Amino acid sequence: MADTRSSQLVTKSDDSPSVLKNTEKLRVGVMLDSYRIEAWEYRMLEAVIRSDYASLELVVLNQGGDEKKSSAYPMLSAPDTFFYRAYTKLEDRVSGPKPAFLPMDARDLLRNIPVLEIKPEMDKHSDRFGEQDSEKIKKFRLDVMVKRGFRMLTGDILKAAKYGVWAYHHDDITSLRGGPPGFRETFERTGERGVVLQILTDNPDNGIVLYRSFLSCYSFLVSRNNNDCFLKSSLYVPRTLQRLHDEGEEAFFTRIDRENKNITFYNHRLYEYPGNFEFIRMLTRFSYRMGAFFLPFFFFRNQWMLMYDLGDQISTSFCHFRKIIPPRDRFWADPHVFFRDDTYYIFFEEYLYKTKKGHISLIEMDQSGDYSESVKVLEEPFHLSYPHVFNDKGILCMIPETRKARSINLYQCTDFPTGWKHRATLIDSIDAVDSTVLFHNNTWWLFANVAEPDGTSVDNELHLFSSDSLLGGSWEPHPMNPIISDVKGARPAGKILERNGILYRPSQCCKPWYGYGIKLNEIVTLTKNDYAEREIAFIEPQWDKNLTGVHTLCHENRLTMIDGYALKRVKY
Repeated sequence: MADTRSSQLVTKSDDSPSVLKNTEKLRVGVMLDSYRIEAWEYRMLEAVIRSDYASLELVVLNQGGDEKKSSAYPMLSAPDTFFYRAYTKLEDRVSGPKPAFLPMDARDLLRNIPVLEIKPEMDKHSDRFGEQDSEKIKKFRLDVMVKRGFRMLTGDILKAAKYGVWAYHHDDITSLRGGPPGFRETFERTGERGVVLQILTDNPDNGIVLYRSFLSCYSFLVSRNNNDCFLKSSLYVPRTLQRLHDEGEEAFFTRIDRENKNITFYNHRLYEYPGNFEFIRMLTRFSYRMGAFFLPFFFFRNQWMLMYDLGDQISTSFCHFRKIIPPRDRFWADPHVFFRDDTYYIFFEEYLYKTKKGHISLIEMDQSGDYSESVKVLEEPFHLSYPHVFNDKGILCMIPETRKARSINLYQCTDFPTGWKHRATLIDSIDAVDSTVLFHNNTWWLFANVAEPDGTSVDNELHLFSSDSLLGGSWEPHPMNPIISDVKGARPAGKILERNGILYRPSQCCKPWYGYGIKLNEIVTLTKNDYAEREIAFIEPQWDKNLTGVHTLCHENRLTMIDGYALKRVKY
């Protein structure tokens, strides 16, 4: 079904070029209920207007629409939703202003854009455009119409733009349809939520997915989870338009057809805003979950530790791993190993609870598993972690996480193994974590999770950069960035491994919480224009009842090392 609809949507008239030229901007229209929009919508439109891949050609304004309500919390007046409405108002007061939903006046932004004011035919749930109104829109020869107003659309308006009407769904449509956005994921503590950008079809439950993302959902406040989600989704329309422009119609929709070829079933009910009885029941369970989460922290804290095993190959049976447990006033995490002269040099993050700041420390281990005391090797005024170490032409280099410096920095070992100094800033003005480099096919590749836009979670999206030179070269962002948009496997979890000519990328599974598990992904395609990987293994902390999570994996020579954390009693 998806293939048929998509092929119909992208069919061009005889007088249209068969392939979209990169020099031609996409012609875009937007549907609004009013000029009063939210900040995340404003960002989206501003990005399109300022881009070199698209131009905003038309605003369709809803004459039948009331003043725009919040995307996250539309106003409801029905008495049976009183408790839900009261809760959302209370939560907004507690959590403070949310940047995504600040009201913005778009009149100045859109002042030079033609406007069509249309009053649709309205039934109980949907809006239908008359034939004359649809014809007026078609005269603008739009490539894409972005829906940010009106209700469910039916009729000829769905074909008024060459590539259809694009609309958001701020939940994972495979598991939750209806509303309100983010409410059930937060109250049920799923740790994850989905967002979909799709082309609308006559079947409202079976759109063509253009962009899908799975985001973290950690906060106990629905409004905070929604703020992160809606801010992030302001990028999805611009990203997708740019890919359509740069790839060209044929390549873009061939990929979209391939991604939509699998049949998906939705076997849950169509959710609605919770009635009073349902909300009280959900709030009771939610309160219990909050208590179960927070109560242990009065008596315990999460303490990360190192675990290792020595064998002829990479160790895969974690129940045999031995633990290296730090003193109670700190934790050890993010182990990265360098092997030289029959000795393993284990670099790791050492975090002191008292200072709430991490530095890089070192433990040396011999082939029998005996190890030295830890020694500090690198400290900065800002937090350091994830000491990714690697050899470049005989020089030992380290790229630790320097997120607080808003840069990706490279350090060089000047006095092996404890002397280090800053050598270069690879990428500046970036909110990135867990940078991991790979030299492959005469190209340097840099993987890092990036928080974009500012203020969103850093766990969700993996970006890839390339350079012909480690130092002195420019790092070019990959055209498919973010190459992974999924909190369950985006964030790097250690050095990329190579076995029998195959590359494996360890990644963190941050669902249901940060640092829960590790996934191992085979890199299937790695070029300057394309990237693909597939998951081959999932490591969960199930071999030890005291473990709550694991999130780094490394292997050098005979040593396999991971980290993990457990609850440790706090001494008052």
